[in-house]
Amino acid sequence: MAPPVTRLTLAYGAGLWTGLTFLLPHALLWCLVPPAIAGVLGRRFAGVLVAAFALGTLAGTLRAVQREAHCSAVWRPGAQAATLRLHDAAGPRGTTTADVRHAAEGCRGTLRLRLGELRPPAGARVVAVGAYRPGGVLRVAHLRVLEAPRGWRYPMREALARRLRGLYGRRAGLVEAMVIGRREDLPPSLRNTFAAAGLAHLLAISGLHVGLLAGWLVLLLRRVASPGKAWVLSAAASWGYVALLGFPAPATRAAGFLTLHAAARLRQRHPPRSAVLAVAVFAVMLIEPAAVTAVGAWLSVAAVWGTGAAAAWLPAARRRHPAWRLAAASAGATLATAPITAFAFGTVAPAGVAANLVAVPLAGVAVPGVIASLAAGELVAGGAGLVLAAIERVAGAAAALPLGNVTGRSGLGFAVPWTALSVAVFWAAGRRGRPRSLVRRLPALAATASWLLVALAAADRRDGEGSLTLHVLDVGQGDAIAMRTPRGRWVLVDAGPRSAAGDAGRAVVVPFLRRQGVQRLAVLVVSHGDADHLGGAPAVLRQLDPELVLEPGQPLGTRLYLEYLAALDAGGVPWRAARAGDTLVIDSVVVAVLHPTARWLERRVEPNENSVVLRVSYGCFDAVLTGDIGEPAERVLLQSVGQSEVLKVGHHGSAGSTTPEWLDAVAPAAAVISVGRNAYGHPAATVLRRLAGRGTAVWRTDRGGAVTIETDGRYLTIIQGQATTLWEGIRCRIRQLSRLSGSFSSRSGCTRRPPVSLPSCSTTSR
Repeated sequence: MAPPVTRLTLAYGAGLWTGLTFLLPHALLWCLVPPAIAGVLGRRFAGVLVAAFALGTLAGTLRAVQREAHCSAVWRPGAQAATLRLHDAAGPRGTTTADVRHAAEGCRGTLRLRLGELRPPAGARVVAVGAYRPGGVLRVAHLRVLEAPRGWRYPMREALARRLRGLYGRRAGLVEAMVIGRREDLPPSLRNTFAAAGLAHLLAISGLHVGLLAGWLVLLLRRVASPGKAWVLSAAASWGYVALLGFPAPATRAAGFLTLHAAARLRQRHPPRSAVLAVAVFAVMLIEPAAVTAVGAWLSVAAVWGTGAAAAWLPAARRRHPAWRLAAASAGATLATAPITAFAFGTVAPAGVAANLVAVPLAGVAVPGVIASLAAGELVAGGAGLVLAAIERVAGAAAALPLGNVTGRSGLGFAVPWTALSVAVFWAAGRRGRPRSLVRRLPALAATASWLLVALAAADRRDGEGSLTLHVLDVGQGDAIAMRTPRGRWVLVDAGPRSAAGDAGRAVVVPFLRRQGVQRLAVLVVSHGDADHLGGAPAVLRQLDPELVLEPGQPLGTRLYLEYLAALDAGGVPWRAARAGDTLVIDSVVVAVLHPTARWLERRVEPNENSVVLRVSYGCFDAVLTGDIGEPAERVLLQSVGQSEVLKVGHHGSAGSTTPEWLDAVAPAAAVISVGRNAYGHPAATVLRRLAGRGTAVWRTDRGGAVTIETDGRYLTIIQGQATTLWEGIRCRIRQLSRLSGSFSSRSGCTRRPPVSLPSCSTTSR
């Protein structure tokens, strides 16, 4: 694997090379100078490429040096302190981002923060102390505001957010995402629906939003100014809007595009569309070179290029009809972005072709309507709210279409067929019976090759980071959770039950791990000594030789517990009692012990309440594994557990656990219940109602088998079930592709959900 500096140098060099490859041969300077001069510059093609690559190499090297000084490369997991400048106020999940001003060891960069109940104002300069974990996430425990928000942008964004919340109520999260780029209050379920419908670009500030506002401004300004001046004034206003947003790459690209278009209109020039796009891309990379490796920027440029390319497919007569232009633009954008979404997220949404035909015109009314409602008040807000409701309905209908969302494992493997399809369609549609000479195709081929360097560098980096995978195994009435770290080490939390009916450790856990190629466990955690969690541990100890065993350290006199101790002694396995505050870091995965404390064990004798409770963290992902704790242990953990994306429900969903207060503290997006046939009434109906009432998706091992949770620290995928025959495999694949297995409690044995974006981690847009 190439060192980071080399990969980044290739990435940035290739990115700037790509911009100039399209830029000068298409005579970008047609916007500003006579065509004769632009033609001369365009013929200096080879020299321009060398200069562009040299500039890109320099930018990449400097960026690599900055990356090496980032706190994620300098800090070790554990307690850290820094002076920060906050970007936005924290949302209901207590997450936001901040720039590092001063920190130990001189590190710099941007951190993602989990603030809990702390709510400092946006733009404030603060001193934050907390627990740092790999992936650039700081869980803040103490915070002190040093300086109030500075500049006009932060107070204005907060004032706009307050106004929008007052006008739009429960839809405020959707409105804030579409207008000012605040996604903290956006419900995860709504985000998932829009992503499955191919409408995720509506929820992230993109060129579409800037273009919509600019278009409406032009219509208004043409009543008082000439068309050329109207475009110039609209472009200037778009830069003010982009500044309010904080200059995100897609919006900056759109503002640059509009500026060039306005300059061309004012000078009565007609530069090629691709030339205008190229200079906008070039401007974005000069402002922020890291945009060349940002998926959101890739999607933005690809969608605009695909829209323009598809428009050229239409005969001249049909280009005058808005419906035909919109249909071509939707199809072109979907085809152009499909390889990128397949590579980055493992999902492609063909439903977007149809959904955008309706949703984009509606957004063209909703976005300016929301802006107007800021001044006009509730009357206009009511009309805009109706349009927003229609957009939600369109997204829901499109997400439910058969084959509307195709999912797979993210990476080059899933991207290759979509790339081939896109290339074939664009190539065939673009020929239209006219042969293209090889000379005219060389710039496009060179640009494609340079982007391939970027993709390979990103893939290389992605493979190095890897993903965290948690397998909640179907062991019946018991627990067994196998965790694979990004570099292939394995942690096992509990080993399933053992009874007269069988040994889940020998029959399920060990065979599963052997199929994964596991020869030795990094860690075995036994949450407590009851047979439904400890039962399979002796078999695991004898065959997988853990490097370390953690357990509560509560001695039990049962025959099973004594056999477990004998297996520990026979293998010479290192053992220690897990206590709150203990932390393991395995391949950038932080496994923190939340419970029990030594003092707690002195007072409690019930094994269930003494269970080892773990928080597993990787990037922006958190999972809480609870063993069999009930209300007493949950009560003492309310202040320390923190919000998490996934909750392993305690004690198989018994009525004495998973209290309302506990769910409010954890606020899980998904809950997994490891349960089998039992006479205890697990899971209790009251627990299921509490989860449903909070919009938490529930996965049960008794209704679909093992549950697999996979995350790269930015996105989360949950899959349930495993095919056992060829026919089941075909049936499940069809159901997965068509998304008919949408119920989280499906009995089909083949349930899958598309990736879920984690809080404050990633923004993708077109």
